Amino acid sequence: MKKVEPVVPEIKTGLTRQIQDFWTRRVNAEYLMGKAVTTHARGDDAYFQDLETQRYRSHRHLPPWIAAMTPGRTVLEIGSGVGLDTFTMARHGLQVTAVDLTEVAVATAQQRFLRHAIAADFLVADACHLPFPENCFDYVYSFGVLHHVADTEASIHEVHRLLKPGGQARIMLYHRYSLNELAHRLLKVPFEDRDELCPVVRRFTVAEVRALFREFRHTEVSIEYVYGEGYGRLFALTPRWLYDRLSQHWGWHLMIAATK
Repeated sequence: MKKVEPVVPEIKTGLTRQIQDFWTRRVNAEYLMGKAVTTHARGDDAYFQDLETQRYRSHRHLPPWIAAMTPGRTVLEIGSGVGLDTFTMARHGLQVTAVDLTEVAVATAQQRFLRHAIAADFLVADACHLPFPENCFDYVYSFGVLHHVADTEASIHEVHRLLKPGGQARIMLYHRYSLNELAHRLLKVPFEDRDELCPVVRRFTVAEVRALFREFRHTEVSIEYVYGEGYGRLFALTPRWLYDRLSQHWGWHLMIAATK
């Protein structure tokens, strides 16, 4: 392959369909740099257990981020995938509505919720054109998704439109000035699949994020996740204090909390 995805891809006709096709073929969280995370059939309880164990073992900053949301309130998750964070938020007591661009992800997540009799609303929708009235959610949550959509700026505008006054967006976007960016550029390995370029993988600076969220009354940005299990034993062997220190400067995840 010998190249990585551009930082700022062109917004063009048919791009959303390309994105949809890519993530339908490469269901998110099932593979880690080309290696299968589970051997169980898609949708089985053991399948979800394997995917959740890997996700939260590697993304140690994510469970506290979800737990900081107030139970009982409404949340829209944009780009829910197979519903790992969706399930965690529902068990935390949030009233969840979840959208994804792919039918396979929505069907897989919905199957689990129905089997466990946990309430949530699911639908297939485009993050840039969401089918909800304005001012209707307490939270809008999206972890690692809006940098993959056809028009990230349009999707952030939708987030603002859908939040109630005083509501909070909790969004993760990729960080350009990160160790992960440097490693992928040096090794010339694509970001989301070893053998195929993802149609859109935008990476942002902190200043660019603040510009994207200019409609919001207040925006906080922190940096997390310098590297994960895709880096092999390095992740497990790095002392937590050192990992956290490196993450604050060179992490891959820009964790954004923005209040309308």
